[in-house]
Amino acid sequence: GLCMLLSIASPAFADVAPGDVIDKTNWQKAEGLLPQSVLEWVKKGEFVLNIGTLNYDPTDYWTQPVLQARETNKGKYVLDEEGVVVEAATGKTPKFIAGEPFPEVDPEEPRAAYKIMHNRLFYGYTLGNIDYPFVASWVGEGGYEREVWAAFLQYPMVGNPDAAKHKNPKGIERYSIVRVLSPYDIAGTNVMTWRFLDHRQDMTYGYVPAIRRVRRMSPANRSDAFIGTDMCVDDAYGFDGKISSVSWKVVKRTEGIFPFLSDEPQALVKNEKGEWTTTKSIKPVIYGYEKEGWQGATWAPTNLVWAKRKVIVLEIQPKDPYYNYGKQHLWMDADVPFMCFYKVIHDRAGDYWKTVMLILNAFESREKEMKYLQGPGYLAIDDRTHHAT
Repeated sequence: GLCMLLSIASPAFADVAPGDVIDKTNWQKAEGLLPQSVLEWVKKGEFVLNIGTLNYDPTDYWTQPVLQARETNKGKYVLDEEGVVVEAATGKTPKFIAGEPFPEVDPEEPRAAYKIMHNRLFYGYTLGNIDYPFVASWVGEGGYEREVWAAFLQYPMVGNPDAAKHKNPKGIERYSIVRVLSPYDIAGTNVMTWRFLDHRQDMTYGYVPAIRRVRRMSPANRSDAFIGTDMCVDDAYGFDGKISSVSWKVVKRTEGIFPFLSDEPQALVKNEKGEWTTTKSIKPVIYGYEKEGWQGATWAPTNLVWAKRKVIVLEIQPKDPYYNYGKQHLWMDADVPFMCFYKVIHDRAGDYWKTVMLILNAFESREKEMKYLQGPGYLAIDDRTHHAT
């Protein structure tokens, strides 16, 4: 008899492990674990990913209002035909919602993406009023160009139980303002938004000191470049527009590599007003133009921890024909789906345009009475102009 031994080569599946350094020499290990645009940055040598592990569990960072409403909100709310949250018992717009409206979401149900996004917005509302100062830096191939100091103020009328103490006859979901603080020539520029709980479109107003005029803005203006940066107002948190203004669907569930500021939680303390605030000890993001000897892209973050997580990918299709963006994909953490890490943006013709990357991390007080997940860094890269903010 003749014995034949066949050696069959198994296909190599992409995977990474803590301690790996993924760069242009071994980018194949990250194939399928990143949006294609991010993988291309690695292939070109623009990004280097240091794979690590988190010394905390992101699923432990639900806020108290979310945890308190886990049982009371079960089955209490549903979506109407446009994706607006209504009461299951009456079909009417609720006057107040504490915590997240949908404590249980089956990713396989047809409208799961709408519920995930409503929960993501309400998670932010449960924190209460927010004063989020930020610096927007323009970075080109030659490095740092200029910067604008600004602040995002959010005053939710739902989510946090304390908000129920305030009268809300207009049915406001939240008030928000984006303020420009410097440089002098544009300081005082403001964009104010009223968002409603029902079907009404956002009421957005812009004030420009140079002309001393307030003008009403179309909701589509939220997709315009913000004061000349590579980002728009709706890029905040991945998507900060009205949920019902776009169409949503779940397109993929997989695994991915996500950027975190640190493998440890960052500190929160109380200030003299009794507010929770970050401290000066927060770890800074070091970008390529700030690191001596760096060979990658000038805008690439160089000191992050890239951790492997379960992923759920949502697709957005704007309903407004004047909205600048076309199809967009949000890469969300499947276990804590209020964490959005990547937003891949196409134009109205369907061609790839740019990617917004969110750097997230855990924040907590010493006694852990206050803890949450937040984005201490955003990076928008326009791959057509090869420029970033």
